Formats: sequence, structure tokens, C-alpha cells
Amino acid sequence: MQPIISIIFIGLLFVFFYFTVIRPQQQRIKRHQELLTQLRVGDEVETIGGIQGKIVSMESGSMDLEVAPKVVVKVSKRAVSTKKEDIPEYLENEDQPQD
Repeated sequence: MQPIISIIFIGLLFVFFYFTVIRPQQQRIKRHQELLTQLRVGDEVETIGGIQGKIVSMESGSMDLEVAPKVVVKVSKRAVSTKKEDIPEYLENEDQPQD
């Protein structure tokens, strides 16, 4: 009886880890891949490092972001975390003083 309980416990533990760790990570990766395939020149994006800018050109694995007038930075496509339209409004205005 004891070995059966151990096997059931291990199975339940695997199911728990699958639904709490593995599956959410797979979904996150899938959403990020979809985001990367939808990027176009002219989109405003934010990188994982917090750099915000407009895409001015794209290559196979990298892109050029204009972060200020006439200031262009080359970044990896995988570094993009969100498009501008996906950034919550309360984060866009965090640098502006509150009245």
C-alpha cells in the first residue's frame, strides 16, 4: 500500500508543478514570440532594460530604436518586452509630477 501512495504523491506533485510553473512559462514564451513577429517599423516599444523608443529599421535578429531625436540605438529583437500600446497608462506617466 505504501508504494502506491508514494507513486500517487509523486504524480500529484508533477501535475502541480506543471500547472503552476511549466505551463505558465510556455504561455509567456508563446505570447512573447507572437509579439516579436508582429513588430513593424514605426512601432513604439520598451525593452527589458526600460529603454523606450520607436523602431526605425529591423534586421533578422536586431533592430534600431530611435530613443530621442537623431539618437538611434541598436538592440536585439529578443530584448523587446512590450509595444507602446501594451504599456499600462499609469506607467507611461510615472515620470510626470502628480498635482
